[in-house]
Order: sequence, then C-alpha cells, then structure tokens
Amino acid sequence: MKEDAMKEDAMKDVTLVYVISGTLCVSQRAASKNNDVEMFLAYSGELVGGLAVLTGELSFFTVHSPSRLPHHIACIAMLSKSTFYSIMSEWPKVVLHIARTVIYRLSPFVRQIYFALDWVYIESGRVLYRQEDESDCTYIVLSSRLRSVITHHDGKKELVGEYGRGDLVGIVETLTQNPRSTTVMAVHVSESAKLP
Repeated sequence: MKEDAMKEDAMKDVTLVYVISGTLCVSQRAASKNNDVEMFLAYSGELVGGLAVLTGELSFFTVHSPSRLPHHIACIAMLSKSTFYSIMSEWPKVVLHIARTVIYRLSPFVRQIYFALDWVYIESGRVLYRQEDESDCTYIVLSSRLRSVITHHDGKKELVGEYGRGDLVGIVETLTQNPRSTTVMAVHVSESAKLP
C-alpha cells in the first residue's frame, strides 16, 4: 500500500493496522520542529493503532514505510473501527489483547503514571472542583472543554478561561499548595484524568 493512501485512509476513520510482513514506521510530529520523529517500528505480527481504536479518537501518529528502507514493502491488513467494534461485540476479550499491545509500547515511567491516574467523567454543567477547595491534584482534559469561573466577594461571577483536550487544570494551585482560586465545570460531557 502506498504511504499516501494509508495516511488518507487513517484520516477518514480510526483504523487498526496488522503487519502481516515487513516493517512499518510509526512517527509523530515534533512540537518544536516541522518534521516527524520516529516513535517505534512495528514488525510482522504486530498491531498499530490500538489506542485510537480503543478510545475512538483520531491517532496522534503517522504510519508509513521506514525511510531508511526506501524500497521496503510491507503487507498489512486494516480493520476499521466499526469492524473492530463488531468483532468486539462477539468476543469482548479481544479488547484485552489490544490494550496489552498499547501498554507494551509505553515506557516504564509512562506506565507508572498511567496506573496512578484516576479517570473522571463529568456531566455537562457539573463542577469538577469549587473555588476554595483543597488543591490535592491536577487534572488533564481528555475530551470536551472545562470552564473556569471566579466568584468575587460581591457575588459576581467572571469567566477566567476555558480548557480543552490536553490542557492541565489546577496545576499552579497544586504545586503552590494554595486553595483553588476558581470553580471549574464541564461545558459539555467531559472526561479528565486526575493526577495526584
């Protein structure tokens, strides 16, 4: 499969890729650079795209043939998210195998952080924490948006800001061990990771 065709297909739908033979390079765009940085190589018998299929989010990664092997051809099989979900409804344990492949790729440090996180589901309009609450953790927004509002002494409320996917919420108060300076609530149904 041509590299461009694979990228286009991945953009249309979340896809699970199985490497039948050959090698695929998984890379990610560097924040400070204009090029992709190689994250890992996937060899024959390995899966790529497990995290995107499990979460339903588009992948952070680009999958292509390794540039150091310019004439290299990889034979792959691709499963769309909907096909994977159909398989999962018949055999739910398949999720465990996909999750294991995702966790296998994590560094030991990231694995420890991952298992220390608590997942928080917040309904629309519900409060994550209130102004003056104890600052005992930081939150990472995983989906949707959170809104930060300060209540002044006269009772007036003022919008301080909004947080989106990937933003850290409450980190300053946690590090300085000060009470929460604002009330943070979900704009829509939201998921966050609570980092103690």
